[in-house]
Amino acid sequence: MSHCIICHDPMFPQLSWRDLFTPSIPEPICEKCASTLRPIDHNRICTTCSRPLAEKSYACHDCITWSKHPTYSTTLDQNRALYSYNDSLKALIKRFKYDRDYAIASCFSKKMNEVIKIMPSYDILTPIPLNEQRLRDRSFNQSEALLIEANLPYELLLTRTDDTTTRQAKKSKRDRHTTENPFETAHHLATKSILLIDDLYTTGTTIRHAAYTLKQAGAAKVSSVTVGR
Repeated sequence: MSHCIICHDPMFPQLSWRDLFTPSIPEPICEKCASTLRPIDHNRICTTCSRPLAEKSYACHDCITWSKHPTYSTTLDQNRALYSYNDSLKALIKRFKYDRDYAIASCFSKKMNEVIKIMPSYDILTPIPLNEQRLRDRSFNQSEALLIEANLPYELLLTRTDDTTTRQAKKSKRDRHTTENPFETAHHLATKSILLIDDLYTTGTTIRHAAYTLKQAGAAKVSSVTVGR
């Protein structure tokens, strides 16, 4: 017997004869908690950022705006998200990032692997980094934790140099769009295809700043996968 890592209720897995030969990996969360998350239907999204839409579209209003940006118009090839950002996901991300509940990362492992499998081929997986102060405060990088718990090999390509004393969630949309690019890389990535991993896609600024830095280092393509959109 195991316990749901969200609500802590006991879980009793349904075993079959196959489990005698190939034991299944138990789910980290119960069906009740899982049902509160809203998987994104990738047939009904903005194909650039993964915003849920009534029907599939090449670009939502935000992505059309980004397409006119003088610097970041072509930096991000595409983003795919696992879930729509609802109250349940908001609470889960808060526990994960700000309450430092590392175990929450495993909630997303199965879905993370499923979505990464439908992405175009890539050469390197890399997480969005934290700056040194934020990493000390939290004790782990949530984006790297997602990769570790999903058992996905990755490389650390980026460093972050900004003073992130204000949470991204507390910044206005205007503030996020006008912030300076905080990322650097010492890697040479000529012709490489990079897949970025982060917890949330909100305005797309963080992902595009990272993608721009990687493309300036020679990357041919940069896409991303996020938990929420």
